[in-house]
Amino acid sequence: MRAKLAIGVVIAIVAVSTFAIRRAIVAEHEQRGRQQFATQIAEQLEALEQSRRVDELRRTQRLQLDQLVDSLRRTPNDTSLLVPIGNLMLQVGDTLGALQTYRRYVETVNRTNVVPLTDYAYLLYLTGDRDGGRRLTQRAVTLAPGYQVALYNMAVMEFDRNNIHAAIKWMEQCRAVDSTSPLGQLSVRALEELRKYR
Repeated sequence: MRAKLAIGVVIAIVAVSTFAIRRAIVAEHEQRGRQQFATQIAEQLEALEQSRRVDELRRTQRLQLDQLVDSLRRTPNDTSLLVPIGNLMLQVGDTLGALQTYRRYVETVNRTNVVPLTDYAYLLYLTGDRDGGRRLTQRAVTLAPGYQVALYNMAVMEFDRNNIHAAIKWMEQCRAVDSTSPLGQLSVRALEELRKYR
């Protein structure tokens, strides 16, 4: 009888300790689950907030664009508005509008301003006039040999033509101008990838 009682006590202790272990494991899983859930909710809230900020920025950019376009409509000879209008059109996703605006600026106002010239050249390239885009980008590089955007764009265009050697050459020139600038840092990473194709 005592042996049965002792065995019963041992079984009860084992059952209680097993239950306690299982409960501790479940509690640990619940805690991890809560933490993961809280992290996921925080990430989703951050993504929503970021999306809201982007939407707000887009609304502001569209409003600014509408105001500039209206100003240009009222004073059509004020060509100083063309570049900011082109920039805003790009930012709100109006690629064709930006292309036309930059074309007007480059062809009628200033053929040597490398910033809109480079943007116009790349838009030409993207919309199918690849030779024209490359030719104008080369002109931008001739006008401003240290303009990293034009150098980087030349590298991209050469890579697109499967001319890896030329793409590396242009990317190295971009990096050599200033390897610490955002575009310079991007060119360093791009060079690592380009060299894998040789």
